[in-house]
Amino acid sequence: MKADFLRNRFLDLIILMVAVSFFNISCEDTTKPRDITPPPVPTGLTSTTGDGVVWLEWDPIIGVRDLDGYSVYRSVDNSLFYWQSDTDKDITHYPDYDVFNGQTYYYGVSSFDYNGNESEVSFDYIVVFDTPRPQGWDVVIYTMAADPDYSGFDFSAEDIVGYNSLRADFYLEFDDSPGIDTYFITLGANGSGIQDMGHTESLFDITYAPDDGWSVLDYAEAIEGHTYVIRTVDDHYAMIRITDFDSFPARNMTFDWAYQIDAGNRELKIGVPSNVAAAPDSSNNVN
Repeated sequence: MKADFLRNRFLDLIILMVAVSFFNISCEDTTKPRDITPPPVPTGLTSTTGDGVVWLEWDPIIGVRDLDGYSVYRSVDNSLFYWQSDTDKDITHYPDYDVFNGQTYYYGVSSFDYNGNESEVSFDYIVVFDTPRPQGWDVVIYTMAADPDYSGFDFSAEDIVGYNSLRADFYLEFDDSPGIDTYFITLGANGSGIQDMGHTESLFDITYAPDDGWSVLDYAEAIEGHTYVIRTVDDHYAMIRITDFDSFPARNMTFDWAYQIDAGNRELKIGVPSNVAAAPDSSNNVN
């Protein structure tokens, strides 16, 4: 008898709980509109070229309480864009390491809120694209008189070559004639144009190869702290920045370089946005 009483009380409790649940559902306010408004489209998207990486940065969206984050989209043909990654609402930058040097990539960014509403993607308004390319640091070559086999440089192979090599994009000379005593960067067999871009604080200062202004000569005076853009016979663009000269054990020059392996593409820019952590060291040093 006692067991039957407890069982009946348990069943009554279950029925009561179900009834309360249905009552709460029936009393729920269905007049409150559901949020279907997406956040604004992100603006200010920019890209920065690196070696095996493209850094993206955009303006933060301010004043949207339910903002949840941003989505990054990428395309290789500026037609079909695919989702790449999401970032938190407080993060307005993204380093894309899933890239190949010489391949151009197109980017867009959207925003989304806590209710799953997503804005249009920024590429509907402005197209941002970038072509990563290789770079190197602290390369040392000698003058053709001091060491002819180590006086030239081949950007495509990232290799030091002789001044008379068919692969030499440029080589180093020194004129010790009375009153001159000057280093010169001379175009090699694979070089077709050179331009002194003047003094720069770093290789980062030059973003694109110029359209015109190429020297009518096949050489330029080599000056420490200057950056030079070089064009090759197969329509590639590169740049070097001279960081040092030395005369021991023989006259030589130290430089940094960047080379765009995408033919005809003038983009040489390198750098990291201020709020992005530096990329792992991917430089290719040749000494």
